[in-house]
Amino acid sequence: MKAQSAMEYLMTYGWAILVIAIVLAALYGLGVFNPLTFAAKASPGSCTVVRPDGPRTLNFISLSGLCNEEIPKFVMATGPNQYDYALVSDTKFNSSFAKAGAITLSAWVYEEPNSECEVSVANMYPVSGSGSAVFRFGVGGGSWGNGVLFELWSGSTGVQTNFLEGSVPYDKWVNIAATYNGNYVDLYLDGQEVSSISYNAIMAEGQSSSLVIGANPNSGCASYLPGYLSNLQIYDAALSQNDIMAMYQGGINSNPINLPKLVGWWPLDSNLNDYSGNGYDGTPSSAGVSYSGSWYTTYSTP
Repeated sequence: MKAQSAMEYLMTYGWAILVIAIVLAALYGLGVFNPLTFAAKASPGSCTVVRPDGPRTLNFISLSGLCNEEIPKFVMATGPNQYDYALVSDTKFNSSFAKAGAITLSAWVYEEPNSECEVSVANMYPVSGSGSAVFRFGVGGGSWGNGVLFELWSGSTGVQTNFLEGSVPYDKWVNIAATYNGNYVDLYLDGQEVSSISYNAIMAEGQSSSLVIGANPNSGCASYLPGYLSNLQIYDAALSQNDIMAMYQGGINSNPINLPKLVGWWPLDSNLNDYSGNGYDGTPSSAGVSYSGSWYTTYSTP
């Protein structure tokens, strides 16, 4: 009798319990239970670097606006087209790293699984015609093994070095960073150093190169980043490990850590504008770029 009563109970209420479970799972997938869903979002351009004496000047530079590191409203959605990217072209920007002999790149990425080659977050290659490549920064993928990637070119002959140490997870927001100080290339994942390799060379000055964000349009492999990209920062100096950790701990909308050495800052919060005060605004490729407003359902704070 007890067994029969239990079966009747399950038959009566089982479907209701199943429906409730499905609804809860759907709400979870929509981010209803994620506190960031209801958190304040940073409007595009709410924080910017002010340079009173004009672009590329250093006197009295400061941050201005709502610089409280709220998460952005939008992030750049990359892929599935290899030619969906942002383009920044400026000769002074192009040559600053070669003259400084040092560089730091940092970005937040969310990579979806792919079977292609290495994928580009930011690279300075000739978009068309002749010219020297300067660097490529991104994530190693496919048969190469997924890890932080940085290629540094030396001279017009295109001497290339690949650094693919570390493990970058799919379907998760991570911070990747690379620094070069003239002697060593250091790679970071979520603020932690994953590789340090000796590399001594004179950085190339790619006369015909432009900065491409989100893809490498010249690659024979579809080396776009399948996923999302946010908060790209580039410096003409090798930042310290403590600086890299501070940027990671600041989260996906962390402010620049060293204003005098900041060359470009693209939050990618619904536009391609450069908020470093240097005016290196990007333009979308002919195919265009798009932005996601629901990305934060997959993001968790450091």
